[in-house]
Amino acid sequence: MYILNLSKQILRDMWARKLRSILALFGVMWGTLTVILLLSIGQGFQQASQKNIMQLADGAFFAIPRTTSKSYRGFPKGQSIKIKADTIANLPKNVPFITAATPILQNFAAISYNNGKQTEKVVYGVSEDLLKLRKLQLVDRSRFFNPLDIKNSNRVVILGNKVKTQLFKDENPLGKTIFINHVQFLVVGAIKKTRQTRHDWYDDNLLIPYTTYKALWGDQDVVFFAVLPDRAIPEKQAENALKTYLGFKYHFDKTDEVGLRIFSTTKIFTFFKWFFIAVQLFLGACGALTLGVGSLGVANIMFLIVTERTKEIGIRMAVGAKQWHIFLQILLEALLIVGLGAFLGFFISYIVVETFYYISLPDWLGQPQISSFVVFITIAILAVLGSLSGFFPARRAARMDPIDALGFGG
Repeated sequence: MYILNLSKQILRDMWARKLRSILALFGVMWGTLTVILLLSIGQGFQQASQKNIMQLADGAFFAIPRTTSKSYRGFPKGQSIKIKADTIANLPKNVPFITAATPILQNFAAISYNNGKQTEKVVYGVSEDLLKLRKLQLVDRSRFFNPLDIKNSNRVVILGNKVKTQLFKDENPLGKTIFINHVQFLVVGAIKKTRQTRHDWYDDNLLIPYTTYKALWGDQDVVFFAVLPDRAIPEKQAENALKTYLGFKYHFDKTDEVGLRIFSTTKIFTFFKWFFIAVQLFLGACGALTLGVGSLGVANIMFLIVTERTKEIGIRMAVGAKQWHIFLQILLEALLIVGLGAFLGFFISYIVVETFYYISLPDWLGQPQISSFVVFITIAILAVLGSLSGFFPARRAARMDPIDALGFGG
């Protein structure tokens, strides 16, 4: 009951000093709005990025052949490592601990359809194992390449979503034929349109069996390749086995980190996990600084209130009010201002975030959202800063000498 009556009195005092109260509320509201929006945007960005990253198979290696930086058995450094597609496709048969592998070949080609639509896209040659290394989502009734497609160099193609739309619009492309450099291909699959695939390397291009690619453009060197090690084997052991085999076959040192650059998705996942934590901390800190400015304004106002109420505080102490009564009143008033400002900040933030759903935001940014994490962090910051903004003025008021407060001191 005491707290309730005290709260009513504080609200009356705030109403009597409207301008000052509005300024204090605005500072807290703006700070709260900043914290929530920054954390919400960071949360949306994190989830969008993680969905893209999770399209990769956990534990997979992606490797890029480059130029050697070490000499090897009479071969000088500076040699280009040129790896053939068949070598990569046969890695599961020849290298221990490798369960799947796909070469990746690429070339520009003229693409056309019987309706007269023509375009130029990149065509990628891959093996059937790509499906184990990338979590591709195909449209209904699609199929991916099978071992017979690879063995027989079948002229089958899988369309990226953008290519499908460009050539066929709303028409079902499955079972239709297109022409790649005037060679007829049967469309056996199409990649489903999702927010995650819009910026993948295959979304605006085409996939064909790597053996068919070789029949069209010759036995080219791979641009890069991907392998999936046995998850029961330590990552370093699988990587060493891969480098040992390829190094012996293509004459480069297996310890050459520059000649064959290998990127592990496990390391990528770990890096991005800490990267996103750092981003959220940075955004939270930026918002907290803005909220700190608003809380500093509340503290200044509370110090001013304490100065204005010096005689009132002295009278209350003279008639028996204890220090904790004075301390509680000032602290509660500061917390009430912060609480009302925070409520307004949360309310406006909710409206702004809901508005984002009707705005076309970049895919990489994701969809901002007020998650339980965002709410918890914001409340924690508000609790700390709100308490600090009221603690020091309240302590000053509680430590006043009643005689000095009433103006009777010497």
